[in-house]
Amino acid sequence: MRETSGAGALAGLRVLDLTDHRGVLAGRMLALMGADVLQVEPPEGTPARRQGPFDGERSLFWAAYGTGRRSLVLDRAAEADRLMALAAAADIILESGNPGRDAFLDTGALLARNPGAVHAIVTPFGLDGPKAGYADSDLTAWASGGPLKPTESQAGIPTRVSVPQAYHHAAADALCGVMVALEARRRSGRGQRVVSSAQASASQCTLSLSLATVIGHPDYVFRAEVKSKKKRELDLSGSGSRTQRSKWPVKDGLVEMHLALGPAAGRFTNNLFALMKARGACSDTFAEWDWVSLPPKIENDEISEEEMEQAREEVAAFLAPMTKRETVEMALEHRLMLAPIMDASDLADSPHAEARGFMRQVGDLLLPGVPALGFDAGFVEITPAPEPGEGGAAVEAAWLAGRSAVPFMPEGAPTPAAQPLDHLTVLDLSWVVAGPMIGRCMADFGATVIRVESSKRPEVARLTGPFPGGVRNLDKSGLYENCNAGKLGVTLDLSTDEGRDIVRALAKRADVLVESFAPGQMDRWGLGYDSLRADNPGLVMLSTSLMGQAGPWKALAGFGNIGAAMSGLQVLAGREGQPPTGPYGPYTDFCAPRLALPVLLAALDMRRRTGQGRWLDISQAEAGMQFIAETFADYAVTGHVTVAQGNRDPRIAPNNVYPCAAPEGETAWVALSAVDDAAWGGLVAASGIEALADPALATLEGRKAREAEIDGILAAWTAEREAGEVEALLQAAGVAAHVVASNADMAADPQLAAWGHFLQLERQDGTPSWVEACRFKLSETPGAPRMAAPHYGRDGERVLRDMLGMDPMAVAELAEQGVLR
Repeated sequence: MRETSGAGALAGLRVLDLTDHRGVLAGRMLALMGADVLQVEPPEGTPARRQGPFDGERSLFWAAYGTGRRSLVLDRAAEADRLMALAAAADIILESGNPGRDAFLDTGALLARNPGAVHAIVTPFGLDGPKAGYADSDLTAWASGGPLKPTESQAGIPTRVSVPQAYHHAAADALCGVMVALEARRRSGRGQRVVSSAQASASQCTLSLSLATVIGHPDYVFRAEVKSKKKRELDLSGSGSRTQRSKWPVKDGLVEMHLALGPAAGRFTNNLFALMKARGACSDTFAEWDWVSLPPKIENDEISEEEMEQAREEVAAFLAPMTKRETVEMALEHRLMLAPIMDASDLADSPHAEARGFMRQVGDLLLPGVPALGFDAGFVEITPAPEPGEGGAAVEAAWLAGRSAVPFMPEGAPTPAAQPLDHLTVLDLSWVVAGPMIGRCMADFGATVIRVESSKRPEVARLTGPFPGGVRNLDKSGLYENCNAGKLGVTLDLSTDEGRDIVRALAKRADVLVESFAPGQMDRWGLGYDSLRADNPGLVMLSTSLMGQAGPWKALAGFGNIGAAMSGLQVLAGREGQPPTGPYGPYTDFCAPRLALPVLLAALDMRRRTGQGRWLDISQAEAGMQFIAETFADYAVTGHVTVAQGNRDPRIAPNNVYPCAAPEGETAWVALSAVDDAAWGGLVAASGIEALADPALATLEGRKAREAEIDGILAAWTAEREAGEVEALLQAAGVAAHVVASNADMAADPQLAAWGHFLQLERQDGTPSWVEACRFKLSETPGAPRMAAPHYGRDGERVLRDMLGMDPMAVAELAEQGVLR
């Protein structure tokens, strides 16, 4: 059971929350960690109260994300002095909005009155640059950052998650920036500004596809394609091209499963066919296949696509009579990589969530709880979202009466400006994305991060593109380099006593250990938290796994696609009435680091005060559930189960993606949203489409009634124009519109260039390594990787010699034994 106790890790910190729906997640997480959050809203209420779903007039979006705070009604234009007085008494000021339309507090004036203030701003595109003032929506922000375009291959049209996601990623990135800035303030006494960009944040959800053109692999797609004499559209997921066979019908819904091929995951498919054979459910031919070694046979045309399709048909027949719950139990018992595609009703009744104490009853709502186990003292109980003005007057009086116990200035003399995390050593035993991105961010801000990999088997990210020139190279994977820039690299054989002894010695000297092995593996190696803590009581260990370290489903195997299925996200991604077609990539791998890092930094701050470390248990599936909290609120209150609705939005029309003119053999799309009646008027005027000038379409109600007709008219209009032309024309009219960006579009995007999004580093062989910049900007202590990601085993001798004091001869002997590479 996930309990909370004490006042929370951030007790005493004051947060002035001026955000709307685009930044509300940050305040929710700060409140969960015990900060005193005051939501300031205008007389008409925060726009977050006007976001669906609704129960009558009640916004269940606000009910889900407005928790843990109190409300003060204030007219910013008429009461500027009152607002600045509150800001002068706060530790953290949160804002969100569009620089072209919304007024933000002046950071310089704020810091003049409150030198320790951390001022965070969530934006669509950043504070400056050619697109900073662009009209925006969740759809157009998602389109601009790259994760929308790849979904066209399955859906036929780029299709978003039907519950808005872009600004949650940006708000979570701003939260990470706030926590880093607080650490900088603790050492220097100075505050600073934090800025996040929804475009830059969304790009992390491309699995580094965003880098493809920049590094010289423009035709890269996320699959390791098997080449054969015939043109075969077959990849190592085994999903095929004729049918969408990663989604399999069962008695009460769908399950997510790839018939994986190759060394990384083919063993799971072998397990499936062994089970099918034992139950008399597959042909002898397929039972004899070794899916680990299958790719070369396909390459040599020893196995045809027709045979692969027959194998898939037998799998479909095997799964069809089962329930979703039965498939989970089967996957656990037989070590299969599959998961049911869960919806809100499934998760509300999940024995795993119940065992972990994750879902919390808050009044009549059922909401995601705290984002980590193992940090009871760091969190507080969730309280309901306030009514307008509820509790705010008392907070205002208390704030203006005097400071809290948390000082603006550091304990002792301020230190010179330095990287905020340069006093930390991090041992990174994680792999692929969810864990490594935590270490990458810490390295950007000065931490010494030691990335430990297997000396026997390269990790999955090194095998995944894009690659320079399209040539596979373990040391030049765009995904690996993006997740591991700035780190030292050590390769060890952890199956040996000597390899494990080195990890133990490094953990003894570390502040943080991040790992993402299967639950229980660290204990089996004798490297569990209790064992490591005996040598280093202050160690903060963070374990990130698909389902967490505890609970009946903890052993469920898989990548982020399984996490997306188990978190309720897949069921929200796709066209209405059709199987899910997204979200793109291992989606929960993009959610989890953004929530794990703030918790980790809070735990380190608590260690500073208590001297005690702790073991943090992060479930990637639970992290994904935090990004769709309103769907659980909706189910609890109304019984409604949210499912995919394509790109449409209940309160915006039109809100869709439309085809544009493109060279032969290519596709191009533009996303556009008429977010209100004024934007609709701008669309009608800019397009000059006479059929849209019908007065009956001037209201949202009128447009929703004829939405399909409007979509058809707009699709015919955009099809005759280039996407960039439509974007420019509509933005000039105040309409949210953006090219659905491909990796080539992102490489040429002037806004990403202004943000400084693509960074060139130098590998040890002198060749350029391109990575993406940190997703948030700090004005006084900006973060960036200091070196390229390590070539395989690059720093092993240096780390063992300089950090562990090992004799060079002993290091050489370990290398000769194969323990160190």
